Amino acid sequence: MATAPEPPAGAPSGPSPSFGGRNPKTVRLIVAVIAIVIILSGITIAYFVTRPAACRLTSTDPLIFDQPEQPDTLDPQVTFSTPGWGITQQVYQTLVMYNGSSYTDFLPVLAKSWTESADHFNLTFTLRSGIHFSNGDPVNAYVMWYSLNRAMLMNLDPQFILGQNFNYPHVNASSTSDEVNASVATLDTQLNTFDFRNPTAPQLAAMKDTWQSFQVIDDHTIQLNMGYGYLGDTVAYAYILATLAAPIAAAVNPFVINANGGTHAASNDWMSLNLLGTGPYKVSTYSSTTGFTLARDPSYWGAAAAAVEPWNNILQPAKSSIQVNFQSDPVKTTTDLKSGAVAGASFAYLGPSTVNDLKGAACVTVTKLNEVYSSTAGAWWIYMNQNHEPFNNLSVRAAIAHAINYEQINNTAFGGNAVRWVGPVPPGYPNYNPDSLTPYAYNVTLARQFMTNSPWPSGYPTPIKYAYIDLGDWAEVSLILKSNLAAIGITLDLVPITLDNLYQEQARDSTTDECTTETNVNNGPFYMGQEFYTSDYIAPDDWTQNNAISDGSANDCMSRFSDPNMDAWVLEAAGESNPTVLRQLYSNMTRMMYDNYTNVWLLSPNQFSVSSPLLLGVVPNPMGSALPFTMSFNTEYAIKP
Repeated sequence: MATAPEPPAGAPSGPSPSFGGRNPKTVRLIVAVIAIVIILSGITIAYFVTRPAACRLTSTDPLIFDQPEQPDTLDPQVTFSTPGWGITQQVYQTLVMYNGSSYTDFLPVLAKSWTESADHFNLTFTLRSGIHFSNGDPVNAYVMWYSLNRAMLMNLDPQFILGQNFNYPHVNASSTSDEVNASVATLDTQLNTFDFRNPTAPQLAAMKDTWQSFQVIDDHTIQLNMGYGYLGDTVAYAYILATLAAPIAAAVNPFVINANGGTHAASNDWMSLNLLGTGPYKVSTYSSTTGFTLARDPSYWGAAAAAVEPWNNILQPAKSSIQVNFQSDPVKTTTDLKSGAVAGASFAYLGPSTVNDLKGAACVTVTKLNEVYSSTAGAWWIYMNQNHEPFNNLSVRAAIAHAINYEQINNTAFGGNAVRWVGPVPPGYPNYNPDSLTPYAYNVTLARQFMTNSPWPSGYPTPIKYAYIDLGDWAEVSLILKSNLAAIGITLDLVPITLDNLYQEQARDSTTDECTTETNVNNGPFYMGQEFYTSDYIAPDDWTQNNAISDGSANDCMSRFSDPNMDAWVLEAAGESNPTVLRQLYSNMTRMMYDNYTNVWLLSPNQFSVSSPLLLGVVPNPMGSALPFTMSFNTEYAIKP
């Protein structure tokens, strides 16, 4: 991310049959934490004729950017944050990547080509010749076998992205815990002892074994076999290429990793602090407090291939070096944009006053992006814990949903730059709100009628703690909510929390399995609060497996909504390809949550592109995690004023 980007929500202590120790539907970390994000849009040469001649950039090489948040880790198979994805995607590469600005078409990167079996369960990738890491170490099918299995073995937050369809060798979703443990132990030994340059005959036999998710065919060919993961083998997953474009599926260097701690069911300290990949950039400097610089790799393997495929934007050598400054002060970032100190920036939160200020700047261009970018960056809602009063009563939940002045919230927090939505799938995504249900209306009379039908017709007698994220205008939004709900006899006790606090709230205690939201952590308990999600990839099930299924991380300890039919629909839809069946499944899900008043679906904020008019070569993509909404900096450069 994206995702949204969601922390673990209480994985069981022992290995599960389907996923070796984690419940894959709850292993989520929010990939992006963005209310409105800045993205640099491509500008035509003709446009510059109208720009002031005084526009300048402090530097055109390196291109300089401001970024408010630091990466969580530098390991592509561990990172689960937008900044983490952003930096690792410059250095590491995957078999495929999104084609330009499309989120449905894919380009070959490490793969030269691929084929698909008639039943869609088997994808066979032929690797390009001459691929090597920046230190010269080779990349072959053995290295890809290592890399994909390493992601599975570490069993960390993003593993579910692959674990939906893939698993450890000789196990599937029906395997016993003993079978999973045995496979994990064998795989641990193999990843740390095999020769991935010239494997021995027994090592090669293990990598060519047909009963595994990742199967070597020869040194330049690897076959990926779906149907072993928790989605089962009924229908091939429709979004498999999107999962393979995520950093977790990148090629990593077994020779360096095994010389620096090896691979086990845990993170690797060396990988978390260093980057060494196959991409067009090498890291020149990195500081966890100030920022980093990316230098063009003069020995980049892909230069020759890119010359043959000029249409393949993700494969191209880097045009400019990059400097990213960690800058959390939005006022300083705005000043940097106006003065040309930076070519562009991202904001953790960009309120309406800042948007309008940037729109009026002489040397800054601001453009609103479509709703797919908005939904990918995040949509917001209010959760209500159905296990506790008063939210265990449907009438109360309905009263709250109709007591909220959504237009006032939109105008206050976003200057009208947000859209209403009906979850659990966000606007612009496949199978969003199939029945075109109307978002909950602000209607105080109706809200009072619902409250009258509850056990507390005169209002709930005890103040309710409401957790809101202390970011941007959300504090003022919480005051609006407090005023709105006072009209129906509900008193909110407003408690600010940080984004890190929210991640804590989504989790369960590893020992007691107790939800943090139901404890006094962070001044809780919080049976009501602010919640949101951002995408790991653009697929409706990426959201429903988080906010609709009973053990999804933004549902399990938050709304605590649980229905066996919903759980069945979510998993069936994730593995379904028939559009008629899919529409009905997502219609069922949306209608059930809508009628249940499970959540108060608030807003999906608009996203904006903001750039210096001197910056060219930007290829925006709604799944982009680099600064901003780009998969890679490699095509970006600046013209001299």
